[in-house]
Amino acid sequence: MSIRPDETDRAAAEFAERVRRNQQQLGSQLRPQYDFIVCGSGSSGSVVARRLAENPDVSVLLLEAGGDDDVPEVMRAEQWPLNLGSERDWSFTAEPNPHLNGRAIPYDMGKVLGGGSSINVMIWARGHKSDWEFFASEAADRRGAISRSSISIGA
Repeated sequence: MSIRPDETDRAAAEFAERVRRNQQQLGSQLRPQYDFIVCGSGSSGSVVARRLAENPDVSVLLLEAGGDDDVPEVMRAEQWPLNLGSERDWSFTAEPNPHLNGRAIPYDMGKVLGGGSSINVMIWARGHKSDWEFFASEAADRRGAISRSSISIGA
């Protein structure tokens, strides 16, 4: 069974109209300014936005480039592989790695409410210690330069 070009055009036009109406509805609720704008509704962005919104004196806008997470591929854990490479994935790829015979492995990051935690079944990708120490040095936070081995526990 093949789809005729006029059916494809009609489906595309209907989709474009749904997007236009959705954006119009969402735009009608926007304020002219916000105290805080959080970009990305992944695990971190959602927590930051919620904590900021606990203060009733500030306004917070949480932006997400992707769509809703209320789809079977996200809600049903056994379907998580279907998210990889889908419209819910930014489809990033790591640089070729000589230790992997020059392969460039996929780095699946979520473009959906919940971010990578939604599409990767909450697999945790931890940053390298030197990255965090660099961030601390850039922020002049001397606590970031203290190595784990120099911390003593106890009285």
